[in-house]
Amino acid sequence: MKLLENLRERRLARFLGAYAAGGWLVLEAVDQFVDRGLLPDVIYPLALTLILCGIPGAIITSWFHGAKGHQRMPPLEKWLLTAVAAVALVVSGFVVRSHRASARAAIAPLEALSPTEDPRRVAVLYFEDRSPGTEAGFLSAGLTEALIDELSAVEALHVVSRNGVALFRGETVPPDSIGRTLEVGTLVEGTVTESESLIRVSVSLVSASTGEQFASSRLERPRAELFELQEDIAGEVALILREQLGEEIELIERQAGTDNVDAWVMLQRADESLEDANRLAALDDAEAAAQRMSEADSLLAEAEALAPDWVTPTTQRGWLAYRQVRLGGFGRDQADLIETGMSHAGRSLQRAPADADALELRATLQYWRYLINLVSEPGEAAELFSRAETDFRGSVASNPGQASAWSSLSHLLLNKGQTAQAKLAAQRSYEGDPYLRNADVTLWRLFFSSLDLEDGVEAQKWCEVGRRRFQEDPRFRECQVWQYALKGAQPDVDRAWGLCDEWVELSPAGLEAFNERKCQVVVGMALVRANLPDSARAVLFRSRADIEIDPLRELSWFEAIARSWLGDYDEAFDLLAMYLATNPGQVESFVDDQTWWLEDLRNDPRYASLVGTR
Repeated sequence: MKLLENLRERRLARFLGAYAAGGWLVLEAVDQFVDRGLLPDVIYPLALTLILCGIPGAIITSWFHGAKGHQRMPPLEKWLLTAVAAVALVVSGFVVRSHRASARAAIAPLEALSPTEDPRRVAVLYFEDRSPGTEAGFLSAGLTEALIDELSAVEALHVVSRNGVALFRGETVPPDSIGRTLEVGTLVEGTVTESESLIRVSVSLVSASTGEQFASSRLERPRAELFELQEDIAGEVALILREQLGEEIELIERQAGTDNVDAWVMLQRADESLEDANRLAALDDAEAAAQRMSEADSLLAEAEALAPDWVTPTTQRGWLAYRQVRLGGFGRDQADLIETGMSHAGRSLQRAPADADALELRATLQYWRYLINLVSEPGEAAELFSRAETDFRGSVASNPGQASAWSSLSHLLLNKGQTAQAKLAAQRSYEGDPYLRNADVTLWRLFFSSLDLEDGVEAQKWCEVGRRRFQEDPRFRECQVWQYALKGAQPDVDRAWGLCDEWVELSPAGLEAFNERKCQVVVGMALVRANLPDSARAVLFRSRADIEIDPLRELSWFEAIARSWLGDYDEAFDLLAMYLATNPGQVESFVDDQTWWLEDLRNDPRYASLVGTR
């Protein structure tokens, strides 16, 4: 009883409450500063440690000074507070060392990681049946084995066999024990639940060394034929896991070029700022997006200064400039941004002449400059085009798995009229990328190169794969309309207009008006195939747009194709001339073009007069 009376007299509860409130406010403030990149990551765990270590100090202070009236500091209090401070100092040092050690481990190259730290080493554990007594039990086992087969086909991954993971079937074993036994860094765990009409599959990626989940997904499918459903879900889950695992591996690969922890932290913060910028740009908040991009560039500049030999921050600054170009430049001239990006690419290549990312950056900036007509002379445009192709090829030669460079090379080859080579490049991108980092763009290239080759079966295949995997991507509504333009197509015109509405609705801010007119042109092509020439002419005329909507006159080029199919050759040549006058650098590609789109015009002498001959 006397102890309780002393505690009340010394107001211990009040002291601790005030201390806890103050500590919480400090942590909130530190968290905000850390989140905005004003303080390094280590400050938050350090502040938390000091606040926790300070609790005994608050108790000691309350005991000696909590009672009302004036109290002196006795020697015992001094010794106790000194001991608390010493403990806090030792623990704080341990926290700082642990943080820096974990950061250094995180930036170690993949080849230097132990088997239990390497995320490419994967074990798919048997999925848990959450609906006992139903067919979900059979599905969970079959799905696990089908998923092992799917992931085993990816050369970049080491996947444990069925026999290996069977050791842990139905067992509850800590992730680190499984990791050590199977020598893997990533565990795939999942559950299967069956209801009357649905099958639900939840799947997650878990770090074997730490037991932490770093990615997860959930799928629902209507209950159908069991084996068909099994293969469908296994394929979908494999794609999702490859993408999520790719994000983890990309982080390791990109940051393994330096042992400077502070520079690595700056790069991480820049990535966070860039993610925020992309989100804000998608919400049409250009001013806020510009601010976050500026913050990202400043953080990358700090990383570059801290680790001058590390090319990644420099290259990332170049990609940041390119993103600003693609987002409209935020009020700055696009030519200036491209030059800024080229400067960063040049500095990266001075330090690492064969760096695949830097070569791809320089190629991309040169190619974009070509595409948006920032050169006026055809000869200069041809030289720019050639340099871009050389750099793209250099990038994939340096790293054959550089999927995004293969994909961009595919686009360039389409513009060069080398359709078959373009499709091969797109296939190299899709098949050679174990983590499908650029799959949406690559699928689009595969679709359009198949369309250029007049291969309706392949075009439909890639369009369907893209529609299934990227349901919110407007291009995979667009591709469904384009298929109606093929020879021999039997268009469903009402369906085409419905797809147009979906295409426009999914379009990013600023492209709705252009995509609405573009879809009208493609529907006009479909109406030609449906043998409705008058309707086609009316729709094509309605699709025309001024330079504000169509600055590069792409709609004129598409309409020229449709007019040639209608036999309106005079109008087709006028439209083609308008397109080439706006895009003089494209003339060269028309000289070599052998695709089926303009085959009716190539036999007319006016075609050679307009584009020239070799």
